[in-house]
Order: sequence, then C-alpha cells, then structure tokens
Amino acid sequence: MTKKLTGRVKNLVSTLVLALLFCVTANAQDKVSEGAAKVTTHMKSQLSLNDNQYTQVLAINKDYLKKLDENPGATAVQRAKKKKTYDEDRDKKLKSVLSDSQYKIYIANRSANARVYKEVLK
Repeated sequence: MTKKLTGRVKNLVSTLVLALLFCVTANAQDKVSEGAAKVTTHMKSQLSLNDNQYTQVLAINKDYLKKLDENPGATAVQRAKKKKTYDEDRDKKLKSVLSDSQYKIYIANRSANARVYKEVLK
C-alpha cells in the first residue's frame, strides 16, 4: 500500500517538475522573442532596414539574445568571454545582411545598441 502511494507521489512530483520546467522555458523564449523584436525595431528605424533585412536581422538578434540568456550559472568572466564571441559572430552575420553604409551606422551606434540589448535582457 505504501509502495503504491510512494510511487504515485513520485509521479506527481515528477509531473509538477516537468510542468514548471516547461513554463520557465516558454517564458524565457517569450522574453527572447520580445526582446529581439524590440531591438530589431530600434535597428530598423536607425538603419532604414527593408522588410527582407528586417526579417534576417530579427533572426540574428533572436539567436544572439538566446545565447546571451543561456548559462546563467557562469561566472562574470566566463560570460564576458562568451559575450565577446557572440558579439563577433553577430557582427559578422549583420555585415552580410546590411549594406556598407548601414553597417557603418550600426558600428557608430554600437554603444546605444548595447544599452537596448541590456534593457531587453533585464
């Protein structure tokens, strides 16, 4: 009798843990999607992106923010090293999407863009 009860309690706890994990993951994905849309809208007005560029830049920003949002247990030094790698990867991808003049504007406004990224990740 107690074995059945213990088994049911374990199943219930496992189900609750999975449900909680699913909710947390869904919330993080929403945060990344909303943040990427906000950053990309900012960049659209700043760089005069066309619709095709907007779609590509949105995908780049989602990928970038997703990577930044991962690995919350890392130390500040580890996060800084990874962020530098992610920044370089994002810039390389953006350079292939943006025109030369747009990319120059993007680079010139990098610090303003960084503030928008930080605001989104709060």
